[in-house]
Amino acid sequence: MKQLEDSILNFIQTINKYPQEEFLGFKNGGVRYRSESVNLQVDEKIYLSPELQFFYEHCEIICDTREDGFELKRTSVSIGNLDIDLWSPEGLVSAQDGYRWNARDGKEDPSWSPFWLVIGGMDGDPIVVVTDKEGSPVMASYETGDLMPIANSLAEFLDYFVILFELIHGKYNGKIKDDESFEL
Repeated sequence: MKQLEDSILNFIQTINKYPQEEFLGFKNGGVRYRSESVNLQVDEKIYLSPELQFFYEHCEIICDTREDGFELKRTSVSIGNLDIDLWSPEGLVSAQDGYRWNARDGKEDPSWSPFWLVIGGMDGDPIVVVTDKEGSPVMASYETGDLMPIANSLAEFLDYFVILFELIHGKYNGKIKDDESFEL
């Protein structure tokens, strides 16, 4: 877990190094490190791997808030022209709607493994942790395509996120699209 702890700390420090712009009508949340683990409030339908349990015990997701005071169950982190949403432990059940189970009737999708846990998303596409595999591999889909592996572990995913975030915000000042041609 030492590698995961180091990855979590680096992830949090990197995100907090570059202030996020406020969205119209939203107050940004964020992430912060918890030195002491907490008793998580996670629905019994959700299985957290040891790595994901450790992540949520030590990485507090501070939820975004609408201007009317309603607290969302996630925070958004800007990566240039896109936002990555990260779900809080309390929001994990609703994050599975449309993937693990149908949002309307609550029936489980037999093609979706109960060990695939949506922990975030990007532009409507899920970021999924495989909770029954060692290291908690991470998968994602792109433009509503099939899930594909993007990291061999949760720690590796956080490390990749840091590299991407540093590149976009450190080198390109958060602007990775040309304003005229819309090319990267």
